[in-house]
Amino acid sequence: MPMTSPTTPLPCRRLFGRALLLAPWAALAGCASPWPELPPGAGSSSARQRLRDSAEAHGAAAWAGLCDLNLAVDRLWLPDGGLAGPAQLRWLPGAGTMAIQTTGGEHRSTTWRRRGSGDAARSWRDGAPVAAPQALAAGALQSDLYRLLWLGPVAVAESPGAVNWAEPETLDGRRCDHLHLALVPGLGEATADRLSLFIDRDEGRLRRLRVSLNGLGAAGGVAEIDVLEQRRLHGVLWPTRCRAGAARGLGQAPAAWQLTGLDVNRGYGPAAIEGPAWSGLASAPPPPLPGD
Repeated sequence: MPMTSPTTPLPCRRLFGRALLLAPWAALAGCASPWPELPPGAGSSSARQRLRDSAEAHGAAAWAGLCDLNLAVDRLWLPDGGLAGPAQLRWLPGAGTMAIQTTGGEHRSTTWRRRGSGDAARSWRDGAPVAAPQALAAGALQSDLYRLLWLGPVAVAESPGAVNWAEPETLDGRRCDHLHLALVPGLGEATADRLSLFIDRDEGRLRRLRVSLNGLGAAGGVAEIDVLEQRRLHGVLWPTRCRAGAARGLGQAPAAWQLTGLDVNRGYGPAAIEGPAWSGLASAPPPPLPGD
């Protein structure tokens, strides 16, 4: 299979939910190695098939039957290398809507995002609207990044852009194929982003994703997330423990977080998650994962 040159971009920085301090992003963006070249044309049919096979392994058919998803994580990773939380997410795939709520000390932050509608994200801190454009752009990007993480190959299996092979890597002893594609539209307010998925050859599971963060403009960089553990619940393979921002000369320890609760199909509509406090069937936290 044709390969292009390998990449080793560095994790980069972003601050979510409040007014952003973007200078660290600018310092780190120049540290990332170049992405693989995207050759002209329709891409590789075998790479496209590999992506579709991985989506099936992740439960694409079961995913299509989910109406709402309710998730809890012990901490929410922020691509500036920090962690916030604990956090909860409410997600209506049919409406393209996700809401994220984090708590820390006496404060609560909520972000709402409807993808693909032209609507900007909305954000609140302790119930008060957040108006800073940079914070809203960061909230939109954060929601789209988590959508991509939870779904993995399912999110992009039928994307119209070309899918190409890049240099494979070995992650935790597993040889992984490296699929590279343009993500159109990109995360948040970006027109497009670059995306790499690392799919293990034994089980077809996503082990790492790497994505550019062009939605932050000149201050953007690259996010890299490793999926350390996965569980199949409701027919879908969920990342239950993740690690991001692995140290690559930055002097930072990797940041890790895990999924702690999940349920699906409660039956609420978009209005339940459109404000700073969720209502009705969306309000209760999800139960702990089975066996935890």
